[in-house]
Amino acid sequence: MKVDYNKIYSSYSQEHINYIKNMAIWKAKYLCKLIKDEPAESILEIGTGRGDVLNACYPFKVKIGADISDEAIKQHHDIYKEHKLVKIDADKPLPFKDNEVDFVLLCDILEHIDNPAFLLREAGRVGRNVLLKIPIENALLLKFMMKINKVEYGPNHPSGHLYCWTMSDVKKLVEKSGLKIVRSKFLPTPANLLKKKYLLKTITVSLISLADLLTADNFFSKILIGGSLFAIAHK
Repeated sequence: MKVDYNKIYSSYSQEHINYIKNMAIWKAKYLCKLIKDEPAESILEIGTGRGDVLNACYPFKVKIGADISDEAIKQHHDIYKEHKLVKIDADKPLPFKDNEVDFVLLCDILEHIDNPAFLLREAGRVGRNVLLKIPIENALLLKFMMKINKVEYGPNHPSGHLYCWTMSDVKKLVEKSGLKIVRSKFLPTPANLLKKKYLLKTITVSLISLADLLTADNFFSKILIGGSLFAIAHK
């Protein structure tokens, strides 16, 4: 069963749109912090959705968004008319030339597609660099909460996540695709960005974040609640 992303984008409430915008600013901030001496004139985002993350990526003059959803592309165009937009299928070869852009951005997209290694290879072909934001969800407490709520990874996952990865899983996936991670940072999702209705989760994340202060590299978050890996990779 394929996820109906047109239906998902059509159903967004204003509260959820505000949440997406706030998260986009946080994501773009830490993605762009990874960029050092690499040329950063042009960027292509695969799975661009409404375009909020792409828009918040500040160094780039040319911004191209690509998505499989007609509804996402329509919303994106209505909000950010200066972006170039292309409809694509991320499980097929990307309709771009080799090294066409400085960066290809894959932000919360790899976990949604059937063959993430293929998309990573295509991203490495089209972009001189690949900018990654990947959820790390194979964590003890998070998996327990998923089991309690009877949430399973696959096409019936409420967010369409097909995979549940550890940091090690992600690094192996990137290497399998022929890319090398040159800089990376793991971050738990900040408690203040979580939706208000998830009060227990917010409290839990806050407490674990405090425990992280006693360790190096967000140790407790990695093993208990997960977070995101932000990375730059290239061939």
